[in-house]
Amino acid sequence: MAKAATAACLLALNGGCAAPPSPAPSSPESTTTAASTSAAEPPASASANGDPTAGPLPGPGDGPPVAGAPVIRWVPIGPSAPTDPPEGTLYELLRKRDCAGLRDSTLNTAFPAVWTAAVATCLALATDLPQDWQRARTSLAGVTGLPPGRCWETKVTESLRQAVDIRTAYPGLQLTVDAAGAGDECPRRLTGLTVLEGPRAGEAIPSVPSGGGTQVQLEGFFVNVDKILVDGLPVAFEGPQFGPFVFFAPPAAAARSAKVTVEASPPVSGEAEFFYDDSTPSAPGPTPTAPSVSGPPPSEPTASQPPGPESAGTGSTVTESALSRQAPS
Repeated sequence: MAKAATAACLLALNGGCAAPPSPAPSSPESTTTAASTSAAEPPASASANGDPTAGPLPGPGDGPPVAGAPVIRWVPIGPSAPTDPPEGTLYELLRKRDCAGLRDSTLNTAFPAVWTAAVATCLALATDLPQDWQRARTSLAGVTGLPPGRCWETKVTESLRQAVDIRTAYPGLQLTVDAAGAGDECPRRLTGLTVLEGPRAGEAIPSVPSGGGTQVQLEGFFVNVDKILVDGLPVAFEGPQFGPFVFFAPPAAAARSAKVTVEASPPVSGEAEFFYDDSTPSAPGPTPTAPSVSGPPPSEPTASQPPGPESAGTGSTVTESALSRQAPS
């Protein structure tokens, strides 16, 4: 039988002799990508620039992951809302691993390097081709200088780096992509305040003079802030969409502190507190001062009046020349 199979293969040499392709997953809800040589790769096609492209990876729920397979904890739940800036839309596209939607998007963002790396890593997960993983590594190297408070970009970058690091650490092994998420990772929440000016600017306990007018910055994750309320009353504030947002502390009333909340759509939870304090921070240390001079300045001696003991400098009065020598430089 073996000889017959060999002969049949030789007779079909011009047409090739290969095993039939592995069947496609029965459900579109798979969480795994094939990384071993024995597993089937996702279908790929040539893009306009010659690079391989792929459709979005299947979503979660296709069954238990392969035992012992490295797991990529994918981008967690956003959330995102229709009123969000472009970053919210791109975040959701990446969370669903819609590589084509990310690649073809024309949305402008504040940190385009993040979303360029997101496209590259999304495609690398879909194709598992070495050149696509190398492109993802190169793109991630260009993501630098993300400021605090940019939750979407931070979470995206964390997931992208983990995907690249795991593929690098486990070459040739099948990866499992866990896209189920573990709750809301970017809630709109007021977490604190920072005083930007005055004698207590930047201190851990936000304190402003009782006269008000001091600039105070909101800390947390905010999009589309509509109102900033101090003890329930709206105050003037400034800031672009996505922040940072700065309001002006009102004058003190009877209380020595004030509660701050935010109104926005989607809602912003949490509250913060600042204090009214007119005391001046203590100086870092004593500053030396020149000795004081008591009594009227000494008169100059004349020819008809010889100098006495005090005017000659032998008494307790300190002369101006002595002050200049004793005063610190």
